[in-house]
Amino acid sequence: MWAVEDLDRYVDGAALLRDGDAPEPPYWAHLWPGSLALARLVTTEIACAGRRVIDIGCGLGLVGIAAALRGAAATLIDTSPAALQFARASAVVNDCRVQLLQGDVRQPPLRGHFDYGFAADITYDPILQGAVAALLSAHLAPGGRAWCAESVRTFDQGFQQACTRSGLEVTVRDVRELDEGRTVWVRLTEVRHP
Repeated sequence: MWAVEDLDRYVDGAALLRDGDAPEPPYWAHLWPGSLALARLVTTEIACAGRRVIDIGCGLGLVGIAAALRGAAATLIDTSPAALQFARASAVVNDCRVQLLQGDVRQPPLRGHFDYGFAADITYDPILQGAVAALLSAHLAPGGRAWCAESVRTFDQGFQQACTRSGLEVTVRDVRELDEGRTVWVRLTEVRHP
């Protein structure tokens, strides 16, 4: 996978602390524990061959590329053009085909339905919780499933509640994952479209 070397060089921590309007750091450039947990799930537990999948807020593209390598028709969506450039470069290096879309989950440029959906560490904001739940409700095929991995704000139940309000069935389990050499808990929320 292509990744940003020395991500700290691109984050002005002092500006973030003193200025509420400071530019948002390139969060997409970090390989979050949620992405690692979902990639592990895709490569060990989920049969992707022949499935249409979406990687929502794909960042570096790890999960969508892992699904494509296992035979899925993968669509990766992110708001950041730079993130999609990294995902494209990683897809090329791994000799797999993915569809890349620049867009916001609050107004996704999507048509049709997906068998599986994946979202890693993007539901930290209540607005995004509702937006991802609405996207899944609208674009998961009947009987489709999605997995959301959260290693940030793991005590927040907003995403699960938003999914339930959208008519989706929810189950939750916790897994351990590494983040920069330390073990962290990742909540895996599995969502089913009845």
